[in-house]
Amino acid sequence: MIRKMGGWLAVVVMGVAGVADSTYAEDTKWQADHDAGWKAYQEGRLGDALARLQTAEKEATAFGANDPKLALSRDHLAWVLCALGKTTQGEAMARSALSIREKTLGGDHADVAKSLNTLACVYDMEGKPEQAKPLYERCLAITEKTSGNDSLKVAAVLDNLATVDHVLGKNDEAESAYKRALAIREKSPETKPIELAPTLHNLGLLYHDQGKHDEADPLLKRALEIRKKALGSDHPDVAASLEALGNHYTKQGKTADAEPLLKRALAIYESTVGADHPDVARCCKNMAKCCQTMGHADAAKKYDARAKSIQEKHKHSHAPQ
Repeated sequence: MIRKMGGWLAVVVMGVAGVADSTYAEDTKWQADHDAGWKAYQEGRLGDALARLQTAEKEATAFGANDPKLALSRDHLAWVLCALGKTTQGEAMARSALSIREKTLGGDHADVAKSLNTLACVYDMEGKPEQAKPLYERCLAITEKTSGNDSLKVAAVLDNLATVDHVLGKNDEAESAYKRALAIREKSPETKPIELAPTLHNLGLLYHDQGKHDEADPLLKRALEIRKKALGSDHPDVAASLEALGNHYTKQGKTADAEPLLKRALAIYESTVGADHPDVARCCKNMAKCCQTMGHADAAKKYDARAKSIQEKHKHSHAPQ
């Protein structure tokens, strides 16, 4: 999963679309590069993921402009590019994957739903929730039709639709979708603990934003513990949970608890996504709030200045040429 650039709501990948194995050497090479890149993404090794999936995408072009392997490569490459803050490139990849799948599979295929989910997530991360919402709604309708109302795939779409409603201030709709997703996941014997983490995290943030601290606290803590156990201590999703919990404590004036969590989150981001990533900028802003609350004005100014510097770099990098 990846985090939104303007916040840290988690968005969820719906799953890997299957591509039949082939005996051809070219297919075998593509499969190896694709699978290695996707595994690296899931483990938070974004540099490795980008290199292998870019290689896989180039290899897949040899199979034809409408080949399912090309669609899959571009769909997954979109997630990696967005995780690295390259949303313009990620959007182009997601649009291409969706176009290929709609052209070859029709409008109501399960793989089309996956590409709708990817493109909607890109819009969400770009701060375009109004454009993301209808794609998620279409994705949900297809997924309910193809997988059933209580499918884990439905839970994944509900999670993402809820994040958009959350951003749009539709709190009742967001809470309902989060709770439905959580109920599906907790009921299913196929659910892995890590699959609960995004829903717990996001529902906790919804309650945090509403000032419902008693409801938010156990959800954010549970999401953090699940992620640490499943992903290790240095994964960017662990950083997102540390940051969210630290910000939650700052809002309550518990700065002694908040500061070490935010510092640890910042260190993980720097080592995994790079010192100039938007996640680093956001975490610096949250560090500035914590320092200001503690009365450390100089430190707060330093963190705030760093956040603004990173944001300026990204503003210029996304400016039209």
